[in-house]
Amino acid sequence: MLIGIDVGGTFTDAVVLDADGSSVLMAFKLPSTPSNPGDAVIAALQRVADHLDVRGALVCHGTTVGTNTLIERKGAKVGLLATAGFTDVIELRRQNRPTLYDLSVHVSEALVPVERRIGVNERMDAEGAVVTPLTDEAAVIDKLRAAGVDSVAVAFLHSYANPAHEQQMRQAIEKALPEAFVTVSSDVCPEFREYERTSTTVVNAYIGAAVGRYIRGIAEEARAMGVQDLMIVKSNGGLTSPENAARYPAHLIESGPAAGMIATAAYARATGRKNAIAFDMGGTTAKAGVIQDFKPKVTDEFLADQLVNGRNVGGYPIRSAVLDIIEIGAGGGSIAWIDGGGVLKVGPESAGANPGPACYSRGGKLPTVTDAHAVIGTLSQETFEGSGVAFSRELAVAAIETHIARPMGWSVARAAHSILELAVASMTEMVRLATVRRGLDPREFSILASGGAGPLHAAWVGAEAGAKEVVIPPLPGMFSALGAVLGEVRHDLSQTLLCATRELRAELLEQAFARLKDKADSLLAKEPRSASPASFERFADLRFAGQLFELRVPLGSYGTSMPSAEEIERRFREMYMSEFGFDLAESTVQLVNLRLVTSLPMGGSTARIFSAERGAAATARAYRTQRFLRADGGEEALPVYRTADCIGADLAGPLLIEHSGSTVWVRANQQAKISADGSVAFQIMESGK
Repeated sequence: MLIGIDVGGTFTDAVVLDADGSSVLMAFKLPSTPSNPGDAVIAALQRVADHLDVRGALVCHGTTVGTNTLIERKGAKVGLLATAGFTDVIELRRQNRPTLYDLSVHVSEALVPVERRIGVNERMDAEGAVVTPLTDEAAVIDKLRAAGVDSVAVAFLHSYANPAHEQQMRQAIEKALPEAFVTVSSDVCPEFREYERTSTTVVNAYIGAAVGRYIRGIAEEARAMGVQDLMIVKSNGGLTSPENAARYPAHLIESGPAAGMIATAAYARATGRKNAIAFDMGGTTAKAGVIQDFKPKVTDEFLADQLVNGRNVGGYPIRSAVLDIIEIGAGGGSIAWIDGGGVLKVGPESAGANPGPACYSRGGKLPTVTDAHAVIGTLSQETFEGSGVAFSRELAVAAIETHIARPMGWSVARAAHSILELAVASMTEMVRLATVRRGLDPREFSILASGGAGPLHAAWVGAEAGAKEVVIPPLPGMFSALGAVLGEVRHDLSQTLLCATRELRAELLEQAFARLKDKADSLLAKEPRSASPASFERFADLRFAGQLFELRVPLGSYGTSMPSAEEIERRFREMYMSEFGFDLAESTVQLVNLRLVTSLPMGGSTARIFSAERGAAATARAYRTQRFLRADGGEEALPVYRTADCIGADLAGPLLIEHSGSTVWVRANQQAKISADGSVAFQIMESGK
């Protein structure tokens, strides 16, 4: 049995599939428990165990605990060890600022204060030769002990070229301070670029203890129930064991969003949609990511905690493979408010799970996007059956009237619709950032919408963004949980090797990749066994000498013959020409990083679910009506349909569709078709208001 669990800011979702992924056994939502997210995970597992035998099950979990620890600044008391003279790298950062012309710019504070940054008298040169040997470990450890640290980040200069000093320091710390969580840069990020490598190491050390406790706690509870394996979703969309996840917590920062992207890519493949935009709107945030040629885009760096109260503060660079996802503070729980200039704003602050939107009856008093839907009638008590939410439209009306309508001199209807228009505008801009701003035409993409709030807004956002079509797949409210069980074990390993291609020697490449293969094997040894063999793919990051950015060139599978230096350069120049339209014929091509990507299939597949025929239904009929409040204050009755009753039907808005635990809003001038697989597809006629 396969169990996927995703923890969101408002709800924790669970999906249970049979062993071959051919049918859904259970799918449900529970309120998240922000004070201890693991409580909701265990509650979800217990609910499954109450109905099914979970012994021998595989549980795949997308977690936000690392992200929350960083955002809430509840991480460890970290001590940073750096080469003498380089202890302030994490505060000096880069020259570029988040907003170039902002005279009141605010930049994220360093996670390690200056008094806990310790310079170590050691030095390697860029080639890895020892300039100054490391001899004062005892004195350094005394300083760490005096500072009272419970976690240590070690980032020595040029350790990517020779990790000997970092390994020597690590062994000394682990012997003297066995309770400390120790991270060395040559392990978590063996790449050049001093600031990014140090930042990644510090983040890993900062969240390591909290993530480790969380994962170990869930693993113990799961084992007690008889669960065979617990797997954690990584930022690259792959899965990993609790042991590996606890060792590299910085690789989990985008765990939840990555799971949603994996599910979207799987659905795109199953339905033949080559180019798609994953649009996920939950209770706290909205996310968008691009899928081209059925594959999600992977990038090498992520800025964690970049947006604070809607303002770009730089964040903390993490050099790690991560699915390329744009995220904004526009979820169902995003709070509507009026700024000092009397202008209505929505988000980025969220009511979260506690107290939540006012209509949840949990003590929330501030109006949210969800409350706006409650007021106009696109959400009702029926939407939340089985979720533990006591829905109240009256509380939503009171919140919007008190905080928005009355101060603005508006009607409640106008205030509610204005909140939704602003939320949609923000999400439309997010989709444009993922497409138009990157040279992609939205008219060539299908928007695949998911998340608890995604189906309510998807068609509106798609119309505004100019997408080709909008599709709400099966189980949209649990899509990230579904994506968790679709992943495969994946590790992205890297190693800096600065060298002009004309100076490359075959034995140098072979030796470097052999070291990466050894590390991959050690990680795979800690993963569950699989019926399929692991694959190992080689890549090289190359650039023209003097440039700051690289292109990644595939070098084939590990074990096959290595391309020659001339062939590697030829492939790079062809890729550069394809990407930028010209070649720098006289410039030297430089190798920067080598990469090895290993993957191990775990057997999870929902191809049958996504392609399953639901069977044609009789003539579609609404099973009830719901009162809808227009922006002008007038009312009308919206017909409400169930997806299962409308297979094969074309439905012209305005209307609502109850779809796999979520609500699809088909607005006026829009038409939805219920496909044979149970999905809802929009052919957008015009945006309409």
